Amino acid sequence: MFVFAVVGTSAQTTFSNPSTIVIPDFGPGSLYPSPITVAGLSGNITDVNVTINGLSHTFPDDVALLLVSPNGAKMVIQSDVGGGTDITGITYTLDDQAAAVIPNTGPFPANGTSVKPSSVGDDETFPAPAPVDCQPAGECPQAAPAGAATLNGTFGGVSPNGTWNLYVVDCCGGDQGQIAGGWSITITTAGGGPVVVQHVVDFNGDGRTDYSVVRNTGGGAAGQVTWYAAFSGAAGGGLQAPFGLASDEFVPEDYDGDNKTDLAVWRPGAAGSAVWYVLQSATGTLRAEPFGQTGDDVSVVGDYDGDGRADLAVYRAGAAAGAQSTWYYRTSPGGAVVYVPWGQFGDFPAPGDYDGDGRHDFSVQRDAGGQAVFITRLTTGPVTYTAFGLVTDLIVPGDYDGDGKTDYAVARGSGGQIVWYHRASSTGAIGAVVFGASGTDFPAQGDYDGDGRTDQAVWRPGAPAQFWVNNSTAGVTVYPFGTTGDYPVANYNTH
Repeated sequence: MFVFAVVGTSAQTTFSNPSTIVIPDFGPGSLYPSPITVAGLSGNITDVNVTINGLSHTFPDDVALLLVSPNGAKMVIQSDVGGGTDITGITYTLDDQAAAVIPNTGPFPANGTSVKPSSVGDDETFPAPAPVDCQPAGECPQAAPAGAATLNGTFGGVSPNGTWNLYVVDCCGGDQGQIAGGWSITITTAGGGPVVVQHVVDFNGDGRTDYSVVRNTGGGAAGQVTWYAAFSGAAGGGLQAPFGLASDEFVPEDYDGDNKTDLAVWRPGAAGSAVWYVLQSATGTLRAEPFGQTGDDVSVVGDYDGDGRADLAVYRAGAAAGAQSTWYYRTSPGGAVVYVPWGQFGDFPAPGDYDGDGRHDFSVQRDAGGQAVFITRLTTGPVTYTAFGLVTDLIVPGDYDGDGKTDYAVARGSGGQIVWYHRASSTGAIGAVVFGASGTDFPAQGDYDGDGRTDQAVWRPGAPAQFWVNNSTAGVTVYPFGTTGDYPVANYNTH
């Protein structure tokens, strides 16, 4: 799976899969489909463009392209156009706003040209695993003039996050070609640009949560710990790195803005002071910075100023019943400390970006007579009150519906099982999933399949231990990793 080569920081962002697609003289291309995973975009789609990078073919009229979005929307974006003259290495963009179409009989667009999606015939057949109703010829929505479908009309108005698939077929025998540089998709959203995805734990930057544990390899209450990770993407790989002590708090986040999670710990001191240690993946350098005090809750770390980098942050509970609690964060190394009074003694912090503006908000879970209420102060100003779950539930933050906003989400032990509840910020609907064993498992939610939606997941101790993941795109997977006594890193901000 190839995931974001991000080339923009505004509302328009490009993602690419550069793998060559060989087009045979008849039938599906060598990558069928060719996937691109879009992750970390806020807001809904307002514009989609598709770039084909380096098409060569001895009869371009044979080439048909089908685009399928993460939510299953589909469109034949090119078919039966371009004529029969050989082309070599043509890069072009399919764009609803372009001035011209690809002519039926040619010539094919010049290199670097933008053209409208174009489909003259409707006789192409896209075999499985293309969507079922695209397999018979003429069943899929078509670009003009064979149909009236447009990119923005087909794919607009929803979250872009997840896996997009391009299906390439050659309709007729006798000619062949390739797309040497794969393809790209450029997406514009109303919310604007890439944001830090909440709670991902992604050490290689492929947009997927990695299977990861820390292990006390030094022995004793303050022994050296070693981080182990198996990358969950198709390319595999992993890491093994000694970093921190068993008495530290683990706070992995992307502190340097390179889209990779950094190894990070927070170390409280005997005199009440505390120090953050961050191994910055962008440079390989160590950042050590005093911040916070013993007794603080550091699981509220996140991006509070919207610059794409996690900020040092702590939640300091009120000292007695009714006393004010306070959030503290620092947006740049050694910079000024911002404090926000929010919550009170007895509350539990529930960090996340609840309005999708790319900035963490201030939210607490409060006991309202057994019923829990989430009281949230958005960075944009408004305060919301949301009754959800029980005060005994664990808070398991994440974006379960893939709309770029953190959902209110909890996990509850019931009859030996874990029941996950989330309130979708996109619709307000309540979802419930039974997943995991309450007596043994650690919640370890994250986006393991890279579709922009948080998956329910647990880590089960054993020899070996196992990650169980309820992938939103691929069902349940089990991955043996770690051993009893380890700690699953993705559990770090479960409260």
